[in-house]
Amino acid sequence: MASAAAYHAPLCLSCASPMADESSPATVPPIRSKSYLPIRFLSCSRAFAARSPPTHSFLLPPIETKKKRRTISCSSYSPEVVTACSWNQSVLCSDVPVLVEFWASWCGPCKMVDRVMDEIAREYAGRIKCLKLDADDYPQVATSHGIERIPTVVLFASGEKVESITGTLPKSVYVTAIEKSLIQYRD
Repeated sequence: MASAAAYHAPLCLSCASPMADESSPATVPPIRSKSYLPIRFLSCSRAFAARSPPTHSFLLPPIETKKKRRTISCSSYSPEVVTACSWNQSVLCSDVPVLVEFWASWCGPCKMVDRVMDEIAREYAGRIKCLKLDADDYPQVATSHGIERIPTVVLFASGEKVESITGTLPKSVYVTAIEKSLIQYRD
């Protein structure tokens, strides 16, 4: 029976050639990876940069891709989320009136009010700020402003509570309160 040849070096996973020993210097620095495998298992001493593309007839030619231009719109017409940390700066120190919706993720009527808030944010963009605060995540902010039930929409002007509307109501109710505060804010 013939003896099997000793297997000295592992093979590269990408090109199946023997990899360099740890004692011999690599010609190309190893590729850094977030993998938990040691670098010696990832590539051989020839490395990926030194290889030319394969010329096999059964492979498709490389696909040329064009860079697409992406445009990012910074103007969001939906209410921004406010936290306890940003409450003072976003609401109490605001130069414009602020409409804040106190909501919770499990609340069905809150989702209906959220649609109305989206429309109001779109219509009054630049004249008022529309924000929303999750009352489950920040109960201390909700209780400090007298919020006992949700959904509750509170209108602040010059850092003070002007109007509070609890429940799911038509958009006209919210618009009336906003228009009244805008008239007082201008004076």
